[in-house]
Amino acid sequence: MKEILALLKSHGYRRVSLSVQKANYAAKMYLKIGFEIIRENEEEFVMICHL
Repeated sequence: MKEILALLKSHGYRRVSLSVQKANYAAKMYLKIGFEIIRENEEEFVMICHL
């Protein structure tokens, strides 16, 4: 994931977003690598990472 974020940054992207189910263990990984929760509902988080 870090390599993908670096590639996006090198191509001029300033931020990237994703949605992930709250029950998905990857949600914690996204938080650890710099994503922040900007919205949530009962089932999922919407996250953004500023590159």
